[in-house]
Amino acid sequence: MSTTTYELSVKPRSEFGKNASRRARKAGMIPAVVYSHGKEGTALFVDSSEWAVLSNHDFNLVTLINGRKKTAALVKEVQVNYLKSQVVHIDFQEVSANEAISTSVPVHASIGEAAGIAQGGMLEQAVHEVEVKCLPSKLPESIEVDVSGLELDQSIHVKEIELPEGVELISDGELVVFAVVKPAAEASAEATAGEGEEGEEVAEGEETAE
Repeated sequence: MSTTTYELSVKPRSEFGKNASRRARKAGMIPAVVYSHGKEGTALFVDSSEWAVLSNHDFNLVTLINGRKKTAALVKEVQVNYLKSQVVHIDFQEVSANEAISTSVPVHASIGEAAGIAQGGMLEQAVHEVEVKCLPSKLPESIEVDVSGLELDQSIHVKEIELPEGVELISDGELVVFAVVKPAAEASAEATAGEGEEGEEVAEGEETAE
């Protein structure tokens, strides 16, 4: 469960269109929309400098502050212009304290070092987020996974991740999250050696047949 309250200042948005959005971005504001169940989306501007600071953290829930009005919301989508390294639009979803929400949560291997690394292996992470369902108050900022017992050629699946109380898993439980594997060069060399041994057996079989 998150113990940190993240807040973000927003301003009402009354101008629309590409030119208006371009001017806003030059002024350090990011166009955004807050969606609510059964209501039309509310157009807003987000301060880009505040967003940049907030983006350094793992978070899903944020309190949008518009004057005296505070709105708890999920970050649903962040559109980025990668050529300019610029956030161009953000979608938020208003949430209710008594209504369960579904969202993705980051997964980190931050507890211990995998035993398989000392055996010459490398820790690989195939899944970086898992989708969960819970009340807003139960939503974790991230999920920390203990990989210390993971040996060479072993893996941890989504279903094996320990979730906080009150958090339900939605993602496919059979997906591999972490695995300790042999370095690519070593694995390739072993595969090549195996092919060579197979070829020798065939050749020996042919000689015997003669």
